[in-house]
Parts: sequence; structure tokens; C-alpha cells
Amino acid sequence: MSTSTTAASLTDTSTPTNSAGHPAGPESLVSIDYLKLIWADARETATEPLRWDGDDLRNAGLIGGGLVLSMVFLDKPIRNDAQRNRSRSADRFFVDIQKFGTKQYGLPVLAGFYAYGEFADDYESKTVALDGLSASVITALITSSIKGVVGRARPNTGLGPHHFSPFQGDYSFPSGHATGAFAFASVIASHYDSTWVDVTAYGIAGLVGVARIEQDAHWTSDVVAGALIGGLVGHHLVEFNREMRARGIAMMPTVGTDGRELTLTWEF
Repeated sequence: MSTSTTAASLTDTSTPTNSAGHPAGPESLVSIDYLKLIWADARETATEPLRWDGDDLRNAGLIGGGLVLSMVFLDKPIRNDAQRNRSRSADRFFVDIQKFGTKQYGLPVLAGFYAYGEFADDYESKTVALDGLSASVITALITSSIKGVVGRARPNTGLGPHHFSPFQGDYSFPSGHATGAFAFASVIASHYDSTWVDVTAYGIAGLVGVARIEQDAHWTSDVVAGALIGGLVGHHLVEFNREMRARGIAMMPTVGTDGRELTLTWEF
């Protein structure tokens, strides 16, 4: 059995029909490429700053200023304190918990949401998986780009918090683990109006950030920047995609077969 389409490459239906076999109207389901969802999300994320008003710009300035102050006054003492208090048991715990900021744990969690949604016919659970994947891809691209440009040395190099070598291969700022963890957390929390979901999701994400400091892989400001990027992008994409779905775009995968090949399509 061959795979005719994948999650990243899907087919378009030129003459869609509805469930009764009649030509589909604007509200009907037709197959689309899932890449279109990610592209729409990426474009929305990239152009969002162009739509900022005075309040948004002021908030961005305050956040940027806070990160600079953190670099100047907090990064080194927090790092030193974290390293003085390391222990074997803490190391074992944080080595495991930090994996929630990577695809190693993050993608299985999203797959679990989708599998549950399919089994229990839970639409919200499915959209968590789709939005989480989109946020993961986009925040990874953002973080990788910033890392290369900034070129900040990691704390375990011994070069200090103010050592920057742009485009020279130093990749401390921002923390990719924190970005990924808070992207996943913000997507999950934005889909469910529940305090315990918020506390659990952001609590785990926060522990990922602490782990990166405890493991001497990142400065505190690296983690804060990653948390802001992941949290803001994840939350914004959920709202953006919810708006699209409210207009009739569901972007939901369907598995089927034509008798010869397994097909995977996303529909709206």
C-alpha cells in the first residue's frame, strides 16, 4: 500500500461535492493542502508587528528593556546560584523535564491530543494538535533565526552573559527549549477555559525553562525571551485559526482510501 499524500503535501479537489454528491457550496468541505494552514499562520505571525498600535509598540519596548536589564543585573547571579545548588537528583529530574520543550516529548503529546480527538470525536482536541504543530514549526524558525543573528555565548562556555558574536555559531539567545515548551503550553491553555489546564501546561513549561538554567545551557534572559516568543505566538495563532474556522475553515485531516492507496486530506 502506498501513501498518495502526506501531512505536508495534500491534494486539492477541483470540483468538490457535498455529502449528497451535489456540487459543493462555499460552506461545504473540500480538500486543501495543510501547508496552506502553516503558510497562513507564518504570514500572520510575520506581519503582525506591522499592525501594532502605540500601546503594542510601548509594550514591546518595555519587554525589550526588561530583557536588557535582566542581562545586565540578573543573568550572572542567577546562574551562579543555580550552579551552586545543583544535585544529582535535581539533574536527573531536569534532564527529563526539559524534553517537554523538544519534539521528543512535544510531538507525542500533540499526537495524543489528536488520537483522543479522533477516538472520542472531540473536535477541540484535534485542533489543539493542528495548532500546536503549526506553532511548533513557526516558533522553531523564529528562534533559529534570532539565535544565528544574535550569537550569544552559552553560560557553560565561561565567556559571560555579555559575550556576543553575531553569525559566528553561538546559539544561546533565545532558549529553543523554552520557546517550544511555551508554544505548546499556550496552544493547549488557549483551547481550554480551565484553571487546572493553565496551571499544568504553564507549570511544565516553566520547569523546562528552569531546567535550561539549572543545566547551565542558558541564561535567565534567554529563557524569558523564549517563553515570550513561544507564548505570544502560540496564543495568537490559536485566536487567528479560531477566527478562520469560525468562517467555515476547519482544516481537519481525514484518513481514507480509494481501494488502492491510503489518502490523507485536510478539509475545510
